[in-house]
Amino acid sequence: MDTFALVPLSAMVLRALALLIDPVFLETDLVPSLLSIGVSFVLAVGAGILMGVLIWAFPWMRKIFDPWLATYYAIPTFALYPLLVALMGIGVLPIVLLATLFAVVAMISATVDGLDAIPRSIIRLTAVLRLTRSQRMFKVLLPAALPQISVGLRLALSYSLIMVLASEFVLSTRGLGHFISNAYNDFAITDMYAGVLLVFALALGLNSAFAAALRRRSRRVLP
Repeated sequence: MDTFALVPLSAMVLRALALLIDPVFLETDLVPSLLSIGVSFVLAVGAGILMGVLIWAFPWMRKIFDPWLATYYAIPTFALYPLLVALMGIGVLPIVLLATLFAVVAMISATVDGLDAIPRSIIRLTAVLRLTRSQRMFKVLLPAALPQISVGLRLALSYSLIMVLASEFVLSTRGLGHFISNAYNDFAITDMYAGVLLVFALALGLNSAFAAALRRRSRRVLP
């Protein structure tokens, strides 16, 4: 193939390494993307676990939210971006909100599934021990549901990363997604492929590091 259409892998790698030591790229593109991914992930995890616990604890809430949870990902969340731009303008806030909305349902579903999988004997044991609600939830139920919750954590991280980078193509004037889009529009093919390579490396690195952290945490929790 023509090297203008598909640059050699060596050129992609060299340009990607050069970008990683470029202060302007780090400040205006990579760091904003990482911050948006981190904030949306934390918000999705906090809201998802809280909503999951409430849905599991109150049957009337499950009747209301179960149909929505089952069909949520059939709704194109990204289609909300024109409304968010009209309300919030172009910037970090609509990107973080979109990524949070995209990731939170995976966290809710994983929390509910994990709590549902806890044996009834463990739940009865918490009543026998006369634990308070907070002790029951944080010392027994959530640790017991951790294997399933960890699946939701990895999904939420992946969804946050996907939506942040996708949103930056149209909702931002900086960020890694904007860098790739801008390079594509300017026919800076080497920069575009280097940005795509950095996306792959970022996704693989974050997912691998997070999986390793969860495995260490599981070994400490489980006997």
